[in-house]
Amino acid sequence: MSVKKQITRTAEISIDKQGFLRFKIIEGSVIDEEDALDNLLVIKTISENKKMLKLIDLRGKWKMTKKAHEVSEKNVSAKNTIARAYIIDGFLTKLLLKFFRSFSSSDCPQEFFTDEEEAILWLKKQF
Repeated sequence: MSVKKQITRTAEISIDKQGFLRFKIIEGSVIDEEDALDNLLVIKTISENKKMLKLIDLRGKWKMTKKAHEVSEKNVSAKNTIARAYIIDGFLTKLLLKFFRSFSSSDCPQEFFTDEEEAILWLKKQF
């Protein structure tokens, strides 16, 4: 499989050789509602709206407006996702995200990692 890649104002979105959809926020980005919609449209286009394993890299310094967060949350669906692995900066962040996740229902398997290789191994087991 060839690598497909698109870069928006706030993110790099690609399908890698393993077939994962990779989403990485660009360092220093401030994601607003329009950016969130743009990123979602690119994801839909690049994935050809197929159900995929997703590797989401949230490391680095960036911000997201409340409206952008609402748009992103509203459009997260199991319809086009087999499983999601989130890569984050640190262990404390991982614990906090797991805690907050416990209050919401998940539509597909998802896990938080501080190591990219561990995230990839976990994703491979989900397929």
